[in-house]
Amino acid sequence: MAVAFVRRHLVISSLAIVAVLGTVALPVVAYVIVPALVRSTLVEELPERSSSARGSIGANTVRQGELVRINTVDYGSGAVRLVQGVDLVLRFENIDVAGAPDMYVYLSDRTDGQPGTFIDLGKLKATNGSFNYIVPAGVDITAVRSVVVWCRQFSVTVTYALLT
Repeated sequence: MAVAFVRRHLVISSLAIVAVLGTVALPVVAYVIVPALVRSTLVEELPERSSSARGSIGANTVRQGELVRINTVDYGSGAVRLVQGVDLVLRFENIDVAGAPDMYVYLSDRTDGQPGTFIDLGKLKATNGSFNYIVPAGVDITAVRSVVVWCRQFSVTVTYALLT
């Protein structure tokens, strides 16, 4: 009976099979193929304390942490530091972050990897390398407990670092 139905309704059966395969393929494309295409590398120098102090006085690390692996898809490794120079700078050093679309860097008041109450520092500059973000003046760094890399498109944490 089922074979007879399939033979009579070949077009409907074919469309059903395509729909099932598409439903399975879409997450694979979204979580495996797209992240591989959005990877990039950037290497920036740490800003000097001042141009007149070049080479004599470096910037001081105020707080620091290590990026963590959340799961096989959402991960990061490398160091993050809050560095006081002329400006307060968030420094990513030798990082490797999972590729994802629409990633942003937040200074968060939480320790569980969620944004919570956050300061948005802008789009993640690269998935690999070492680079800097200027922290806006007036930010109370004693309230900042973590750095979160957040994917806005999927509303997920890609990686985070607890600051000590």
